[in-house]
Amino acid sequence: MPRPSQRAAIVDAALRCFAELGYDATRVKHIADKAGVAESALYRHFPSKEAIAQELYAEFLRSYAEKLLNLAGSDQKPEGKLRALVALILDTYREEPDAFIFVLFNTSRRLPSLPAGTVYPLDVIESIIIEAQSAGVVRDGQTNLLAAILLGAVQQPVVLATLGRPGALNLLGDRGYDVIITEAALAAVGRTPC
Repeated sequence: MPRPSQRAAIVDAALRCFAELGYDATRVKHIADKAGVAESALYRHFPSKEAIAQELYAEFLRSYAEKLLNLAGSDQKPEGKLRALVALILDTYREEPDAFIFVLFNTSRRLPSLPAGTVYPLDVIESIIIEAQSAGVVRDGQTNLLAAILLGAVQQPVVLATLGRPGALNLLGDRGYDVIITEAALAAVGRTPC
């Protein structure tokens, strides 16, 4: 009888290690120990720690972009779509905090290695900005810059919650901050207050 695959346990363990220790500080041994497998089992599924990290990054980005595309294609009015966008970003962080943090802190290293045809979340956010500009909800200006500003206004509190002193900001357990984050993000790109 074939042994059950340990791939899922290895991927989950790697994600936790990368989120807790950072990619550079994580060793294959850390991942194997956390997954409860021998290092050789890890190498049966992945050629390297780098391969695990790149797969995790690509898979999360694919899933995240799919959620964003569904929102972009919805029939909501532009202002409602912008508010839903901020909620979607925060909800994605809350649903998968380790993956969100890993991707956020590793984009400069991983983004250039994504395969051709990858749908980039910022491009989808830009399409929402373009629609909102056409409706007069978002200020005139370079749309990719405005998309980056909105995304940054939402992601910087996540960075503070992750890297700040303990208890500085609890975004995972307290949705009370969502109103402030939403209003700040919309004000950063809005023609008039949304």
